[in-house]
Amino acid sequence: MADRIAILGAGAVGGMLGVLLAQAGHDVELLASERTSTAINVEGLALRSARYGELRVRVPTRPWLTSPVDVLFVAVKAPDLLAALTRVPAPLLHGAVVVPLLNGVDHVPLLRASLPQAPVVPMTVAVEATRIEPGVIEHVSPFADYAMSSQHLGMAVDPGVLLRSAGLDVDSSAPDDAVLLWRKLSFLAPLALLTTRARAALGPARDARPDLLEALVEESVAAAAAQQAAIDPASVRERLLSLPTGMQSSMLKDALAGVTLELEAIAGPVMRGAPNGAPVTRAVVAEIADASTSRS
Repeated sequence: MADRIAILGAGAVGGMLGVLLAQAGHDVELLASERTSTAINVEGLALRSARYGELRVRVPTRPWLTSPVDVLFVAVKAPDLLAALTRVPAPLLHGAVVVPLLNGVDHVPLLRASLPQAPVVPMTVAVEATRIEPGVIEHVSPFADYAMSSQHLGMAVDPGVLLRSAGLDVDSSAPDDAVLLWRKLSFLAPLALLTTRARAALGPARDARPDLLEALVEESVAAAAAQQAAIDPASVRERLLSLPTGMQSSMLKDALAGVTLELEAIAGPVMRGAPNGAPVTRAVVAEIADASTSRS
């Protein structure tokens, strides 16, 4: 019998994932707001991507989970997680594999405490995509890279296998969840903070303040090490230098759109974890918060 898959959140990541899994023939349903659910049920779910093409699929979408599933992908942003969990009654997730795709590290223990009868298998995703309007996703980056730790390989329902079947790349080289999550956060925090502070894409922001980028990388790697996740700072620098110059972080897009920023989810673990208190990260977060307040 086919696995029953639900995706909580129909934004850029959740919407793109829904299209690709449905296109691959999986039994998928989306969980989204009333407005978004109506739009997708009427018009379908569309993806515009240079890599995957122009796709439109019919995916059942509703505000709440109403029947048991085998896998739940959680694709909301960190500030929306608690409210979104009210859309998925815990009894319907008994034994289901819950796969959070959120930024940061704090969401994993929260989900494990909230859903004790469901195994939580963290994954990370690196992709630049934007929800143009409800049900319409534009995939901008040439990559859509997912990762999970090797400690979860061989499960009866393997989320990595599901994603590979939909044409997505999945790396399972991380030895445990801490390394997995900090591998992403150690480069995402510098990327998000640098671009959002400058209100510019990565290339101009990086060229204007290479010293600031270096300091942000050092603090994020130090915070990772304090959490027993050894991250090579040279690999973080190399990755940041290899990204397209026009790439915009999701935090920058949120700042430009005037919506709530994931400052706590992305910068909070660095500020709490770095042995020196992460003074550069703290200063940048304060600048971004002040700018957001003055524009609201």
